[in-house]
Amino acid sequence: MNTTVLGSVLAWWTSDVPVLPSPQAMQWALQASWSVVLAWLGATLVARWSRTRAVPLGVAAVLAASAWLPGQAATSYWLGLAFQAPSISAVLLCGLVLRAPWMGSRTEKAAGVGVPAGGPAGVVAVFGVVLGWALLLDTFALLPVPLYAWGFSPAAPVVVALLGLAPWLLRGSTRTGGWAGAVGGAAVLLFVLLRLPRGNLWDAVLDPWLWLALHIHVGLKLHACYKNSSCLRTLHKR
Repeated sequence: MNTTVLGSVLAWWTSDVPVLPSPQAMQWALQASWSVVLAWLGATLVARWSRTRAVPLGVAAVLAASAWLPGQAATSYWLGLAFQAPSISAVLLCGLVLRAPWMGSRTEKAAGVGVPAGGPAGVVAVFGVVLGWALLLDTFALLPVPLYAWGFSPAAPVVVALLGLAPWLLRGSTRTGGWAGAVGGAAVLLFVLLRLPRGNLWDAVLDPWLWLALHIHVGLKLHACYKNSSCLRTLHKR
């Protein structure tokens, strides 16, 4: 491979001029994303003790509206200072769970919308955990390549999309993995179209809170699988 071709490959792999969203789009995304997350948090907590569907809906509406207040009165202002904007994946997941308290589903079902242990969704969850650890190591410059900086490259969405399709291509489509593929695919697509939240792909597919939630979900599912003898037999056959 000559120097010209190598330089072209490196230029495609690492972008020196990343495409960033406008400040107005970033501000709008900050308020919109935190409004969904706050609505999910309030509705999920209230739905655990209230059997009236209107109560979680009212709490969700109030918390969502608080993110759109002007200036420093907005909850999104202070949450943005402390945690920046949540990832697109986290917002989409919160939106999926948010509908359960007032659409006839019981709270246990709403809380159960998590990360299955097996199937494509389980692979996606484990990939998220591993990706988070890799980004953490990159923060301390412990990786041989600048992984976070590569998230600005135009190659990043292509590679992540192919990795997201790999479990379905290897094992076929399953009902338990359908929602994970939809969330991951939508997050990558919205990032390509809008470059939100900050122009880096890793910020769109993963954030620290979602990363911690994936640890909890995967740990609980692995513990349940360990206690379930039939699950162990299934894994042993594979």
